[in-house]
Amino acid sequence: MVWKLPEPPANEAERLQVLAACNIMDTGRDERFERLTRLATRFYQADVAFIGLVDSGFQWMKSVNSEDIAPFIVREDSICNMIVQSGRPLVVGDLRTDPRLQGHPVVPRLSLRFYAGVPLVMEPNLVLGSMCVMRRDPGDEQAFDLTPLIELAAIAVDEIELWKLNFELTRLSRVDALTGLANRRGFDDALDRAVRRARRTEMPLSLLLIDIDHFKTLNDRLGHPAGDDVLRRLGGLLAGAVSRPYDAVCRYGGEEFAVVLPDTDAAGARHIGELVRRLLEQAAIPHPTQARVTASIGVATFAGRDASTAALVAAADSALYEAKHGGRDRVMAWQPPDDAGRRNLRLV
Repeated sequence: MVWKLPEPPANEAERLQVLAACNIMDTGRDERFERLTRLATRFYQADVAFIGLVDSGFQWMKSVNSEDIAPFIVREDSICNMIVQSGRPLVVGDLRTDPRLQGHPVVPRLSLRFYAGVPLVMEPNLVLGSMCVMRRDPGDEQAFDLTPLIELAAIAVDEIELWKLNFELTRLSRVDALTGLANRRGFDDALDRAVRRARRTEMPLSLLLIDIDHFKTLNDRLGHPAGDDVLRRLGGLLAGAVSRPYDAVCRYGGEEFAVVLPDTDAAGARHIGELVRRLLEQAAIPHPTQARVTASIGVATFAGRDASTAALVAAADSALYEAKHGGRDRVMAWQPPDDAGRRNLRLV
């Protein structure tokens, strides 16, 4: 038998949707999960215990108690992916000799030989990941008692569900009452998690900063109710322009909005920026001193390994400044400085 990459489960789309709704991926360490891996390690006298969650491309460890296991791994290289596919526990007495793992790309590099894992199952029958223990020495898979590990995994699922409920409650405090979008605190949270994700996946991360042109004039001439209506309408247009689970649309402050776009390169981000500009053009919202309401948009994109919250905001803000001072109603993309250190901004 030769290693064959497991196919995704039949309910993969629903599974990923629920995992995204939990909002737990790429969050920091948490004692509620750490104590479970400690208990598993002690009960089974294991060298390693971990709780891993599996999205479309990676397995990410919410808790892991040994440097022998990386904080994340490409999904196709993950042994736990077999559990996600089958929905059943997996015990391997010796990873190096088990015929099911012959030709596996990672197993030969592991210092660990024994593996036991059980699924983290959220109703209805959605496997979000696994809880596992591993030992350096081979073991008897027939004699291994899975019951305690299954019980600990059930507690881990309870904690994930509680995490999801708490996130929903916290989200209410991070919603802008006028537009229904995330507020500034929500933006900070979303960008921080997106940066963590970008560094994990090494995928590009993009940020759009959007500012309504001549908004003060509109407020002064037509009144604050008219200004509020414009903010609500632009918020609706932005929410309709992006729809992926990990995207975030936020009211950044005043008449400024932000769109966080994980796994999005510069071309994709510029496309979204231009889409927003066109949608606003088509909406033809009246403005007292110009034909219609317009917006200036600054776009910044960083490679995953280079992403940071401060750098992204500074770069997008620089591009937005150039869009404003270059005539407004346009999308300007920031690019890294050239060899001479000069800024390199490009009009989309």
